[in-house]
Amino acid sequence: MGNLKPALSIIGCGTLGTAFGKLLARAGYRISGIATRSLETAERTAGIIGAKRFSDCPWEISLGADVVFITTPDDAIESTCKVISEHKGFEKNAVVIHCSGALSSEILSSARDCGAVVASLHPLQSFASVDQAETLVRGSFCAIEGDNAALPAVRQLVNDLGGLLMEITAEAKTLYHAAAVVASNYLVALIHLALKLDRAAGIPPDVAFRATLPLIKGTLSSIGAKGIPEALTGPIARGDRATVAAHLKAIKDRVPELLTVYSTLGLYTVDLAKDKGTLTKEMVEELIALLEREETKGL
Repeated sequence: MGNLKPALSIIGCGTLGTAFGKLLARAGYRISGIATRSLETAERTAGIIGAKRFSDCPWEISLGADVVFITTPDDAIESTCKVISEHKGFEKNAVVIHCSGALSSEILSSARDCGAVVASLHPLQSFASVDQAETLVRGSFCAIEGDNAALPAVRQLVNDLGGLLMEITAEAKTLYHAAAVVASNYLVALIHLALKLDRAAGIPPDVAFRATLPLIKGTLSSIGAKGIPEALTGPIARGDRATVAAHLKAIKDRVPELLTVYSTLGLYTVDLAKDKGTLTKEMVEELIALLEREETKGL
């Protein structure tokens, strides 16, 4: 093919599949076709990306492609790959890729029956729309894993998407995804927890969020500048048992349903403060005893 980019097909026309199609077409890849369950959706997506072929029959679209993205919902990736493989819909040596954060490339193993190789490529980012995905993929880390024969093509794809490469193993995929859930989903839950405490303090929700946002941004900036645990501040980092005890009493009195989660997070934070080196052994023991007692009471 000389300097020509590989031809690729996209099976599944969700936010990520559509955004990848647009970005890779712009980077010089020939989009050989689009397939999804709805012919109307496939036609519309083909128009957006600039692909000439579209179908509701995935093996018609995957055949002839050097790279096949299966960007269906997670629970349909394995079955979609199997049905394509059963119809001999993958070229020999084609690179078959899915973009799930939770699942490893092994769910594509049926593609190997056609002589294809498999991999996964997951951008470590959250996308609400195609336009947002187009903007955010560039500069985001992309976790990849898969067959050794597939990885050179996947590395090139990440480079052409403008992403930053992060290579992991198939076995590590679940823990990698758990980390992403904590960083994104649990961060939302943690901010919600803070806003519930503000509401219990009588602060209106719209004011609470606007008041808390600069603190959140400042904390993230501090983590970036100083790292963890140096960015840790507050009563636990100071060993201020009286303030922590006052927090626990106020929560128990006003919002007792939040006591367990506050205490559990507090215990985790004691370990961080120990790593920072700001606590004496006595402070550590007192904080743990206080938080463990309230954690148990909250159950």
